[in-house]
Amino acid sequence: MILKRFLFPIFILLIFSCKKNSDYDTDFNSINYDDAIKKAAEYLENQKYDSAFYYFEKANILATDKKQKTYALMLMADIQIINSDYTGAETTITQAYENCDNPEYLTYIYNTFGRIYQELNDYNESIIYYKKCYNDTLSSSNKAIIKNNISVNYIENKDYKKAIQLLKTIAEDDSLQYNKAQHARVLDNLGYAYFKINHDKAFPLLNEANNLRNSLLEVNESISSQIHLSEYFQKTNPKLAYQYAQKAFNAAQIVNSPDDKLEALKFMIEASDSNQTKELALQQIHLSDSITKARQIAKNQFAKIKFDSKKATKELERQKQLKEYFILGIVLLIGLAIFIYYRIKISNRKKIEETAFRTESRIAKRLHDELANDVHNAIAFAETQNLENPLNKEALLENLDTIYCRTRNISAENRDIDTGENYLEKLKALMASYNADDRNVIVNVDGFQHQKTSKEIKVAIHRVFQELLVNMKKHSQCTLVGISIKTDKNRIEATYSDNGIGTSNLLNLKNGLQNAENRIHSLKGTITFDTEPNKGFKVKITIPN
Repeated sequence: MILKRFLFPIFILLIFSCKKNSDYDTDFNSINYDDAIKKAAEYLENQKYDSAFYYFEKANILATDKKQKTYALMLMADIQIINSDYTGAETTITQAYENCDNPEYLTYIYNTFGRIYQELNDYNESIIYYKKCYNDTLSSSNKAIIKNNISVNYIENKDYKKAIQLLKTIAEDDSLQYNKAQHARVLDNLGYAYFKINHDKAFPLLNEANNLRNSLLEVNESISSQIHLSEYFQKTNPKLAYQYAQKAFNAAQIVNSPDDKLEALKFMIEASDSNQTKELALQQIHLSDSITKARQIAKNQFAKIKFDSKKATKELERQKQLKEYFILGIVLLIGLAIFIYYRIKISNRKKIEETAFRTESRIAKRLHDELANDVHNAIAFAETQNLENPLNKEALLENLDTIYCRTRNISAENRDIDTGENYLEKLKALMASYNADDRNVIVNVDGFQHQKTSKEIKVAIHRVFQELLVNMKKHSQCTLVGISIKTDKNRIEATYSDNGIGTSNLLNLKNGLQNAENRIHSLKGTITFDTEPNKGFKVKITIPN
């Protein structure tokens, strides 16, 4: 029987080829790909297969490219093969193949498929993959190893002639002269194939392979030679067959190979006498049960690791998706806020432009209504009257002085406002200018912290109260006006009230004070009007500061 040991990977495991020197955090949550590979390699070297498999799977999840992912999956498949989980290994190596974009790994993957299908007794499929593995990039020594593996499938499939034909070409290959261990395998397989067809070359080859392995002190490799020699002598020399099987059993104990111990027990039972058979059979049953149980536990453990890994991957994807949704929501919210900000800004600019236009229109109307006719009359007076007459001259000068005063008042109402240190004093002066013999304007602005108020708000307050007072002078017929401005926490509160005639048509009143309303709204403030006939007029203004 050809032992599965011959199917051990044909290349030296790549465990350390992808490692980088790096310090790593023992915290599972902060581990990276290189750390996971390093830990897995350490566990694999110490034959702690479940832990090694766990960290290779972790590396598989953390892989940032296909090469890293393929590498981790290949080593996971190797661990499953070692633990006889061939179905699981087939699934894992298939995943590696699907992710493989590196020719360096493709040969290794094909070889792994060949090993798996040979263990599943699908010899034809195994040979197909070994032949795929065979390519021009391999060294002569590795090509010989692949041929040897193919010959093992021929032997298992009882196609001994093909095996002998192939093994003879390998045995004559000069590349194996420097690889004595591999040369011994070829001789052992060739001798075993000859044995199966009762050829007289069988024993010399089997014996030569055994002696070569003993000289190399390779305990692990010597087991197969001793098993083959035991099988060779089963019918002709049972005592010698038992001795070879016992040597194989002892060697298997040294290298801790339960499969080899089980195989050796089988031949010991066949070559033993009736007194030993029962004891050896019980030992074989106990060992077989232990191996089956251990491998089932390992398979379950590997399946659980993969299952938990899938759950973890799904959770990571869910977390990533939630994070993406959150970021998208934030971006949309910021976009909406920017959109609303510019809409408000445009709206405010439009209101300010409308206010400016109305102000310009109002100034033009006042110039036309109040000054144009007076200027025209003054010109006509100067053209038609004798200005040498002192009375006419004096009348003309009085008209010109009136025109000048009106012009100065219009200019004062619409000129730039000083918003500096003297702002409050000039605001009081404006309000005091509307006092008259029959009208008293009471002003309380001591609570107004104008130093902490923006220039835009100060200008708006000045213009709004200017418009309110002009409106009062024209329409209210009041005798008393009260004005209050104060700063309250994060806002400015201002009130105006008079005891004038009021009005029942609030809409017309608001239209007349549209500029004032627009100014307050442009600052995100509120302005409310309250009036009734013969009950005066009240205004309340609130502006965020």
